[in-house]
Amino acid sequence: MAAIARITRLAFDKTSGEEVEMVARIRASPEFIPELSLVAEVNGQLVGHLLISLETLRHADGQPTDHAVLMLGPLSVLPAFQRQGVGGALIRRGLSICHRRPEPMVTLFGHSDYYPRFGFRFAREFGLLPDWDAAMVYLLQDDLSAFRGLHLPE
Repeated sequence: MAAIARITRLAFDKTSGEEVEMVARIRASPEFIPELSLVAEVNGQLVGHLLISLETLRHADGQPTDHAVLMLGPLSVLPAFQRQGVGGALIRRGLSICHRRPEPMVTLFGHSDYYPRFGFRFAREFGLLPDWDAAMVYLLQDDLSAFRGLHLPE
């Protein structure tokens, strides 16, 4: 866990440790899925980490629904290994595992110019909220109409 915390801290280049705390909180929760906590290694060194966990869609009033979904994030790659395909490889591997699960979608809040290359689409295309460019989904089933008007987990 210390190596993952180090990767996360350095990848986000922040002193707040918000993402490090998020990873620790998810790993300690019932939403943690061990097979979806992935690491990347280069020459024996851990250089990246991806976490995909269980979350719940919410109603407009903030109350949880009965709809479990997967949520991608955080994705962390050491700065010296960024822009070399490490993050993409982690995402592709994670999504391939997600296809074997029963949840209807993978959600995330991320860069709208990065994640669409992996098949993520804007949540608003499916009537999901919030209507932000950062709110995206990756379909694991063809029809998401049953979730129209619901909010992605944050």
